[in-house]
Amino acid sequence: MGGSSRPAAPPTQTASTNYVANPNPSLPMYSGGSPAPAAPYGTPVAPTPNIFTAAQQGITGAGLGAASEMGYQPGMVQAGQLATTNLAPYQSPYTQQVINQTAADLARQEAMQQNVIGAQAQAAGAFGGSREALQRAETSAAFQRNLADISAGLRQSGFQQAQAAAQQDIANALAAQQFNVGSGLQGQQARLAAGTQLANIANLGFGMGQTVQQNLAQQGMQQQALQQALIDAARGQYAGYTGAPQVSLGYLAQALGATPVPQSTTTSKQPGLFDYLTLGASTAAAFSDIRLKKDIKQIGELPNGIKTYSWKWNQKAKDLGVDHFPTVGVIAQEAQKVVPHAVMEGADGYLRVNYGEIL
Repeated sequence: MGGSSRPAAPPTQTASTNYVANPNPSLPMYSGGSPAPAAPYGTPVAPTPNIFTAAQQGITGAGLGAASEMGYQPGMVQAGQLATTNLAPYQSPYTQQVINQTAADLARQEAMQQNVIGAQAQAAGAFGGSREALQRAETSAAFQRNLADISAGLRQSGFQQAQAAAQQDIANALAAQQFNVGSGLQGQQARLAAGTQLANIANLGFGMGQTVQQNLAQQGMQQQALQQALIDAARGQYAGYTGAPQVSLGYLAQALGATPVPQSTTTSKQPGLFDYLTLGASTAAAFSDIRLKKDIKQIGELPNGIKTYSWKWNQKAKDLGVDHFPTVGVIAQEAQKVVPHAVMEGADGYLRVNYGEIL
């Protein structure tokens, strides 16, 4: 049986904070406490923003906004008074002109009436008498009273119109002040509502961050369990490789018709075929390429038809460092035709035989 390379040790877990250790690159992996796209094994993953930091910033901003709005002072509303209002700007500039024109009209009417009184007195032969004088005086007094009533009415109407206009301006100014104060209050309430909404969003983000963190922790445990399962499987496979030759030792003994020497017995004897096979079976895959052998001689045959040989290692085998291995077993090229799964090619291009698989 040919020499063999030592079986690889089982994999061990390694901790890394900057690289993704993903046994299955098709599954999403996470790094830095936040989701990231799937990346090939060993690819650095850039961290994403921390949702807890963003939530804290939102809550802080909401608190600062609310604190600033607590100092808001609405404007004062002061109603105007008609008693202190100058009505001159509200007076009609045409009132006096109307009064003057009315006085001139009444004066013409009075003159005409006085002429009538004179003509009547003259016709009666009483021109210049006391009766005429009395009529003229009464007529003049009537026209003066009429002028005074008309003038007073015009001035009263103008004053009332000026008052109404002033009161309307006072009401408009009061409404404008109330609107400005109301707008300021609405703006302050809108800013408070925006701060409250920001705080609610921040709280929502904090809750989402907790959910994501819990999901990541659960996924991390699942990934750890998966990696541990892979490690356990590798260890089991490694143990199977190292134990398979011993398990198959009895089959080899039966095939060669030999009786194994008990391990607890200390005797000296000349090694035989079974001893070499036992020693060769202690490795999972042993060198057995015909290109590494010389002086090959058949010494037996297994039940499955594979022949067993003895040989010497040639110079190439010595260069590879396998010349200290046993020189009895099967030839890999022949075993490959019967049990191809038991033969494998190494990185050096030479064939090896897993003796636990050829029985």
